Order: sequence, then structure tokens, then C-alpha cells
Amino acid sequence: MKIAFLKPPVGGILGLEMLTFVEPLGPICVAACLEAEGHTCAVFDLRIDGEERGMADCRTFNPDVVGLQCNFTTERNRTIRLAQRIRREMPRAFIVIGGHDASRDPDWFRNPAIDAIAAGDGEEVLPPLVDALARGKDLTAIKGIEVPRNGAWVYTGAADARPNLDSYPMPARHLIARYADHYYINFRKPLALMETARGCPFKCNFCSVWKFHESTFREKSPERVVKELEQIAAPNVFITDDIFWMNVRRGEEMAKQIKASGIRKYFTVQTRTDIICKFPHLIEQWKDCGDLAIFLGLESVTDEGLKAVNKKNTADNNVRAIQILKDLGVGFTPNFIVDPAWDRDDFARLRDWIDQTGAYNSGFSILTPLPGTDLWDHAKKQVTTHEWEMYDIVHTVLPTKLPLDEFYAEYSALWRHALDVRYRYKGKVKTYLQLGAALATRKVTLSAVRKGMNIAKVFSKPETFLRAHEH
Repeated sequence: MKIAFLKPPVGGILGLEMLTFVEPLGPICVAACLEAEGHTCAVFDLRIDGEERGMADCRTFNPDVVGLQCNFTTERNRTIRLAQRIRREMPRAFIVIGGHDASRDPDWFRNPAIDAIAAGDGEEVLPPLVDALARGKDLTAIKGIEVPRNGAWVYTGAADARPNLDSYPMPARHLIARYADHYYINFRKPLALMETARGCPFKCNFCSVWKFHESTFREKSPERVVKELEQIAAPNVFITDDIFWMNVRRGEEMAKQIKASGIRKYFTVQTRTDIICKFPHLIEQWKDCGDLAIFLGLESVTDEGLKAVNKKNTADNNVRAIQILKDLGVGFTPNFIVDPAWDRDDFARLRDWIDQTGAYNSGFSILTPLPGTDLWDHAKKQVTTHEWEMYDIVHTVLPTKLPLDEFYAEYSALWRHALDVRYRYKGKVKTYLQLGAALATRKVTLSAVRKGMNIAKVFSKPETFLRAHEH
């Protein structure tokens, strides 16, 4: 059969893709499994093609099955609108929707335009579903889907989660080769995504990853990781693992084998500060694999704040880890959660912390109850809107303690303050000289720099966020 995967076009209130714009890793992993069974696949990234051209190319491909990926709550409405258009223009196609958001809240996606909702690992759901469609079998025998039957939706039960991730075929990167130069993170382009592990054993209340994977943690072997890296042409690699280096010995062995292979990339990883504090040698080993940058979900500068989100970490670890990274010369991007219940003292405390640590790359997410999380279960009756585009973690969907305009004045001041601290620590001239050198050596692109600098300016203005509340 012919299967098309469509990534819905860019949308949202602010268009956060101006900072990070990544490849559709999930679809190419699922497509690899389908191709291994003899099916023909295509990927159409409408964020790049535009909706009209992407839809025209998809009609020419004439798929039997169309797969839509909805990973983020903000993509809900545009994904359904796209499904409705596909239903009108390709009426014979079977439309299935999957992705993280569809998996964690499948009931919301019950729409006449949708033929099936896939929950869980797509590699375990799509191949048997496509096979059943090809053979005319009863779809209710396929695990991991919801399908409409006799005026109601029927859930078929959870699909198995494959324990050995090495058994999956390599991602079908050839399907997105024409798009490869378009993907980036921060100022770095082109960028490839890579998964070395799935799941998370921690249970932060704002996150649903651990629920999606039922608190399991599965890893690829170091040998498999090296083989996947050999497939990747991009010089920049973002490792999608929610917590990198969970398995210390595996982290050591991966670094050893990558170095031995001669592969050198600019790696961006996500990890916890307690891991950095306990095993700083891992950072040193990974520095030898090329360049390294680390995203740190610090969440709070106080133990009370960490406890409130069930982070299972300490504020002291956050400070110590940043000093370790500074001493090792490794770039880091801390991210904090701003609670709508904050008053001015809370904002001041975070600004002071950034001053003291010099963490000028800090980012700030507003505490947002996303469907499928413990936080949603606790706060869903308090949300002020069900306009899903607002759930982009830079707008508040909960009542604020401060008047709304004052809350956003404080929030935008955090972004402005971080930029001021950057200039104070690095110097404005030095900052621009470094960007110029990176441009000259083609480590970054001019368009990426413009977008990155623009977001700092846009986020420094409270009206940027207030505007969405006026509708």
C-alpha cells in the first residue's frame, strides 16, 4: 500500500518555530517499519512546502493511507482542519492520526474526518493496521487504536511496547532528504534529530512522557547509536531523549564508540542536574565527540518550587551543575517554569538567581496544564480557555495572582533581563563578533541568527503575550 505522512503547516500565536524547527522523526521511524514490509511511503512537510503545494504533491502520490502527527496541544485545530481537507480532496484515503498529543488525549480527536486514532509507539500500531487494511481484516483486532463503530468509538487496548529498540529499522531519512537543510535549533542549521532512548522514570506533574511510556525506560545499544549517526549528514544533532545519561555505563560506552568511529557532531542533549553533579566525567567524555550543549530543565530556583512540580531534585544541584558546566566550558540552556500564581517577589528572586549564576541563556516557560498530565487532572477546572493555540507554554491559561498586564510585564522582563545579563557577561560587541565568526565559518546561517535575535526582542515586550488575550 501507499502511505503518506503529512506534517501540518506552521501555526500558533507566535510561531515558535522561529527558534526551533525540527524534522518529523516519528513519521520517518514508522515509515521505515512500513517500508520493511514492502509498502511505499512518502513524507510531506507542509511547514516547508506550504499547504497548497504539499497537498498537491500528496494528491499526486495518491495514498491509500494518510498519517497525521499531532505532537503538541497547540497543533490540534490545524491538524483536524488538515484532516478535513484530506477527506474532501482524497476521499478514498484512510486517515489515521497519531503523535504524542493524540496518544495522551485520544478522545479529543474523535472527529468524522478521522478513521482511526493511534495511541502509543507508532512502529507497533501502523504496520499491523496497514496490513489489516490491505487484507480487509477487522480493525478492532489491531491493538493501539480507536475506531468508529456503529456510532461510537471503540478502543482496542494498548499495543505492546517493544523492549529492544535495536530491532527497529533505521529511520527512513531518505524520505525527508529534500527538506534536510531547513531544520535547525537556535542558531544551528542544518539539524537532525536522533533518539537513543525512550521514556522517563521520573513523574513531573507537568509532563506526560512518563505516562505515555508507562514509566518505562528503553535504550538503544551504543553500537546502534553509532550506526544511526553514520546515517546522519547534518553537522548538528539534537538527541531527543528526555533524560540523557540515565545509564552511566551506557553513556560512557557511547562516547567511547563515537570517538573511535571518528564521527564528530555538535550534540545538543537534555539531562538533569543531579546526573551532572554525580557524574561530571560524562560531560568531559562527550566533549571529545565534537561539541556539546546541554538543555537543563531546572524548573525552579527553590526546593519548594521543585517539590511543587514533583521534580525530585534540589536547588543546590542546579547551582552546582551550572558551575561544573562553566568549569568544563560546556554551553548550557537552563529553563524555568513561571507559575501564574507568582507575585513580584518570585520574579525578582529568579532575576537575582540569573544575576548570581550568570545563566544568560535562560528560557522561561509558563506553567501550563496540558491534557494527559497530572497537572491537567488537578487544574483543568481552573483553566481560563480551551483555545488550544494558547497552550504554547508562553501564554498563561490559568488565572494570575498579579493583574494580567502586570504578570506579562514581569514575564517579558525576565527575557529582557537574561539578554542584559548576556551582554554584561560576554559584552555586546563580543556577542556579535562571535555570531559573525560563526556565520563566516558556516556553523550557523544568517536566517537562523535573524530569527534567534528576533525572538529575544519579541519576547521582551509584554504586548507580545497580552495580544492573544484580547480575542
